[in-house]
Amino acid sequence: MAKVSLWTRIKNFFTGKKQPTLTDAKVKDGIWYAKQPDGNYLLGIDESVYQLMGKITFADFPTQLNNLQVEDDLLDIEGDKSVETLKSPIAGTVIAKNDAIGKDIETLNEPNPQVNWIVKVKPAQ
Repeated sequence: MAKVSLWTRIKNFFTGKKQPTLTDAKVKDGIWYAKQPDGNYLLGIDESVYQLMGKITFADFPTQLNNLQVEDDLLDIEGDKSVETLKSPIAGTVIAKNDAIGKDIETLNEPNPQVNWIVKVKPAQ
């Protein structure tokens, strides 16, 4: 995982934004998922996707995301080298979606969990 710059940490301290905690992040098929202090999971694009695909040129959510099952389509992405559909590694209810995905594709090419996260999921019980 990419380190968060000192400037970003200082800015987030003063704006009250919390850093994604990725000390216990796991990776499955190009998606990292990390349990947050509130018990929910943050899912994002792993660095291995960039190595496989090159620079990402397009991204879109394939469906209206509400409830996810393991292996459900999570994100369609196109890169310099290939086109892929990333799958969900966990099941649960989507409680937040990164609406910036697809609007500013350059931020998606940063291996930074603050910008390349996809969804926040409340895990299935």
